[in-house]
Amino acid sequence: MSNADNHSLSCHESKPSLSDGPPTVILQQPLNFIERALKPKAYTPRYPKWMIGAPLLWATCFFGSLGDALFGYDQGIMSGLLVNNVFISRFYANHGGLDGTTDNVNPSLIGITVACLQLSAAIGSLLAGYLGDVMGRKRCVRFGSFIYLAMAFLQGFAPNLACFIAGRTIQGLGVGFLSMTVPVIQTEIAAPHRRGLMVGVEYTFLIGGYMLSCWVDYGFNFLLPDNTSWQGPYFVQMGLSFILFSMSFFLPETPRWLARNGFTQESLQTVADLHSRGNTQDKDVQHVFLEIQEAVRYEATMGKGTYLEMFTRYRKRTIVGITAQMFAQLNGINVISFYLPSSLAAAGFPNRKSLLFTAANAVIYTAATVPVWWLADRWGRRPLLITGGIAMAVALSIMCVFNEANGLSANMRANGIYSFVVIYNALYGATWGPMPWLLPAEIFPLRVRSKGMALATCSNWLFNFIIGMSSPDAFAGIGGYYYVIIAGFCLFSVGLAKFYYVETASHTLEEIAVAFGDKAFLHEDDEVIASAHLERRVSHGRNDKV
Repeated sequence: MSNADNHSLSCHESKPSLSDGPPTVILQQPLNFIERALKPKAYTPRYPKWMIGAPLLWATCFFGSLGDALFGYDQGIMSGLLVNNVFISRFYANHGGLDGTTDNVNPSLIGITVACLQLSAAIGSLLAGYLGDVMGRKRCVRFGSFIYLAMAFLQGFAPNLACFIAGRTIQGLGVGFLSMTVPVIQTEIAAPHRRGLMVGVEYTFLIGGYMLSCWVDYGFNFLLPDNTSWQGPYFVQMGLSFILFSMSFFLPETPRWLARNGFTQESLQTVADLHSRGNTQDKDVQHVFLEIQEAVRYEATMGKGTYLEMFTRYRKRTIVGITAQMFAQLNGINVISFYLPSSLAAAGFPNRKSLLFTAANAVIYTAATVPVWWLADRWGRRPLLITGGIAMAVALSIMCVFNEANGLSANMRANGIYSFVVIYNALYGATWGPMPWLLPAEIFPLRVRSKGMALATCSNWLFNFIIGMSSPDAFAGIGGYYYVIIAGFCLFSVGLAKFYYVETASHTLEEIAVAFGDKAFLHEDDEVIASAHLERRVSHGRNDKV
């Protein structure tokens, strides 16, 4: 790439201001009944003036990341409750758990309790793919966090297992809304050179939420035999979701959604408030806004995106997004997340020690996500996926050996399994954890971004459900050999990443579109780039505009 190719957005000497020409007029598509009812008629920012600039940008990033932390928290909360004697005797007394253990409880019932949330989250993500375009990203998070908060209350005070499962199932709808919308928010507010960083921060928050739930489970376990030992984690969950719900009332909507829905000046002002202390004449702000306008103009010529289009016009992108999230689950992370305390207890650890070791593992898991903030752009997406898949397969195979080998003491067996769980989690956190969230945010064009993210996220939750539902029966049937099956999925995903996925690091989004066999714009790309005064830049130095 030549020196000209490497210009950043800050090189703006030849760029026009927005006042050099009339504003772009976006033709609005006809609205159906739902869109007329839910689409905002006006937009008024409510954030205080003192927040304008970096504080507003990072507060909005924190707002989105907190949504990730909530569904990360939900991933871990059940693992601790399944070794809580009071919880088990309260909800499983009529199903073989009267003694406070799950030894005599039907594994399928445990699977239903864990996995009901994942199935409804898949449905919620598809609903959010549509509603996020209609009522806005921010309102979508507000709706999701309200469902999450109300159902956390219901689970915390559930009188029986049926009520508990109902609350967890409905809460999954809120989780689906959050998990679909948050990556879109991070992508649409990020400065050109910080997109990878913000998506990385988002994933770290997700695993941080899981880590928090592990430590909360461990801490409240000391209150046994009081009911607070299992209700406490839900009190924390209520507090976090209330913070997210409250923040949704004063933080900004994303500039891209505003521009796409006719709020042109509000979009410009939001870009300026996020990135230049409110100065709409800032050259970088003008360049980013011109990119937004050009993307919206192109979208308007093509009409509304449909789910059918995702499997025709954008078929390869959709396959990459769906399979990335699918193997994020089939590669085994939630076998570990959901059932690690139970597995360690079965291997010989006392219940409280298994909770402590699970929480310690979560710290290492979270720390492993931080280097990805830089590695994803500097090393590339595919090398991380390929290396991670191979290494995880090795770690899982060794876990099988420790699980099934004869002649090992209970302590040696438990320590061996735990050691390679820690290694596996660190590898996953640096590779197959964050990449499936980053790829869909980059590869889908603006007009179908919500739908693309919805399909990818739905894939995540569907296979999350399959893993959560099948794992208890799988462990009961074949024991540690289940790890070998997961290792096989890891190796299959390596082949997919090497031979089918497209590398998106160090490429402009125009180059990504060409790599997928698509055009970036309606007219010749060079002509559009010249007319919009856009320069070809590496992906870490520009914003998403396809």
